[in-house]
Amino acid sequence: MDNKKENINSSFLSEAIRLNLKLLGFVFGSVAGVTLFLVTLISHYMGGGDALHLLSVFFVGYSVSISGAFIGFIWAFLYGGLLGSFFYHTYAKSLGSKIAHVINDNQEANVFTKPQILKLESHSVGLAVGFSLSLLLVISTNILVLRGTAEESIHAALLSFYLPGYSVSFVGSIIGALQLFVIAYFTFRVFSFIYNKLSNYRNNESPRLVYYKPKEKELEKLEAAEHVCILGAGPAGLATGHELCSNNTQVTVLEKNDYVSGLCRTVEVNGYRFDLGGHRWFTQNEELNNWFRRLMKDEIVMVNRISRIYYGGKYFNYPLSIKDVVTKAGPVTIFLAGVTFFKALIQYSVFDKQVVNMKQAYTKQFGSKLYEMFFKIYTEKVWGKPCEELSSDWVSQRSKGLNIMTILREAIAHSKNRVVSLVDEFMYPRLGFARICERLAEDITAVKGNEILLNSTVTKVTYHGPRDFEVEYTQDGETVSVKTDSVVSTIPLGILAQIIVPSADEKVLAAARSMEFRDLITVNVMFNKKQVSKDTWLYLQDQDLIFGRLHEPKNWSVDMVPDDDHTSLVLEVFCTAGDELWSLSDDEVAKRCVDDLVDKLNFVERDEVDGWAVIRTRQAYPVYDLQYGEKTKIVNDFVEQFEGLHIAGRGGSFRYNNSDHSIEMGLMLGRKILGYPVDHMAVNTESTYHEEKNLSGPQRDHYKSKKIVVD
Repeated sequence: MDNKKENINSSFLSEAIRLNLKLLGFVFGSVAGVTLFLVTLISHYMGGGDALHLLSVFFVGYSVSISGAFIGFIWAFLYGGLLGSFFYHTYAKSLGSKIAHVINDNQEANVFTKPQILKLESHSVGLAVGFSLSLLLVISTNILVLRGTAEESIHAALLSFYLPGYSVSFVGSIIGALQLFVIAYFTFRVFSFIYNKLSNYRNNESPRLVYYKPKEKELEKLEAAEHVCILGAGPAGLATGHELCSNNTQVTVLEKNDYVSGLCRTVEVNGYRFDLGGHRWFTQNEELNNWFRRLMKDEIVMVNRISRIYYGGKYFNYPLSIKDVVTKAGPVTIFLAGVTFFKALIQYSVFDKQVVNMKQAYTKQFGSKLYEMFFKIYTEKVWGKPCEELSSDWVSQRSKGLNIMTILREAIAHSKNRVVSLVDEFMYPRLGFARICERLAEDITAVKGNEILLNSTVTKVTYHGPRDFEVEYTQDGETVSVKTDSVVSTIPLGILAQIIVPSADEKVLAAARSMEFRDLITVNVMFNKKQVSKDTWLYLQDQDLIFGRLHEPKNWSVDMVPDDDHTSLVLEVFCTAGDELWSLSDDEVAKRCVDDLVDKLNFVERDEVDGWAVIRTRQAYPVYDLQYGEKTKIVNDFVEQFEGLHIAGRGGSFRYNNSDHSIEMGLMLGRKILGYPVDHMAVNTESTYHEEKNLSGPQRDHYKSKKIVVD
């Protein structure tokens, strides 16, 4: 959809909302006015209407009489109109730009020739009705208080039977409004669900008003490559190479380190094996899971996931559990969490406050209290910046769809819907995560003509024309080059832009140089002890601790330790090359980690420590600062000019991928280079929470089980 059409749609949307606001206000007002007018007249002529007299408290001049009927019509029209307008305004704000679009299998031509149905967006309807009724209760209750008739309002007080804690007072109105909001919200979510199901059943061929779905662009189909040079032997690069050589395409992989696996490295020291931060295999794509099972065969173990957050001396389950938080946090904290979440709900869902940074994104999902408890300290420790200086995009990629409502759904209906779990188990290679990359490398090099060249640092990528490249690299102090018709880069995107010839202009180079990465020091502390914790991960929300996350490899696989009498903890120290933490020696970092484990967390005794190993990793996490999107676009636009040059992986695409995302991205890129119309850059763009397993999750492509032919 071009920009002009987008502008027209936006303008049309604004006018449609204004028109609908007036129309719905008029309809609500008219129905309310006419209804009260008729009921008043009937009550007047038939006698009675004692209950209607109560309306005189709110409708000045109203009575059960002929003149009162006209006065009541005016008041009811006014109140009903305001309520209808407010309801629609809330609904439209919550829905956003989806409300005015029409879809019918991406065809809009039939809108005026077929009957149409309105589908309700349940979350927005629940918000609108809940907020409207809550506001009405607060206003009406406090009118009684201001009139000084609170003690006489017997009928209003009867609401306390349905809303415990409600009373005709300011505080009572707030308590009642919160309860009424929750009741109305969930009631109308159920109503909308039933309504939509019936609408679908009865009007299966009709266009749906609401739910905008943009037209899908046609995917480019490439001419199959003959030889592909892959920069980087991490999961994305090796997955691309594996898919290509499985289909008889020659590959050359260049890796600057003396090992394959990149950030998915597994290190072995004195019989202790550990990953650079706990990587686990989990994906919503079942085709990819099947591919993984075929690749790893009998090397897979299943791990029960136990993740917790350490905060204020207590351990909370993660993903958050309502029961767990309520039990451990205390009533005051729960009250503050509820109030701040309700405030955030109004700000971001009702009044559509813009979300720009991480703080706002987390606050929208959980409220400010839970954000400060469970996300703020750890997030700022990882990135080395305040959350206000980091983009909300990271939260969207990592936890979109995870919020209080998701947690409530999981608590209430864990076994009754299509969601299996918030990842309560996952697959893992028993000898460490690097085995995935090692298996990919084994299959690639088993085919004659393919090479994986270690200790090979890429220094220049020269573009001679479409599908004609020369890649220079240094190996053992010598400069070597390889000619190829396609290049796949998984090296950091900013570095790639700086080594391409012809060179980029200064704007591109400035953007490339400013693409920041966060670095990592991994400390594996070994113990003469069977087990330290039960966790697969533990997130430390404590500013005083040097590390931000830890895991115990033995809890993942018993083959990660030399014997059952020993264990180890992997501690992640987030830093940036050249800063205070990075400048410490390996032993200094390790000793501070041991001090925190012994003195602050009381996990172990000092004499149980059996040694340590320290690994430093550069460019571990792409930093999503507030300008990262603009910088990434500038660099991507430059790279896309070169036909036959592709990017993939966490660093290569400057996207915070999990390992499964990078592998899937690589496999799909391999398919694309083979001539299949697929979009590998669509990976890690779903709007679902990454840790939510859904049986109908994205199934983008079929990964063949074709055997590699060895000559």
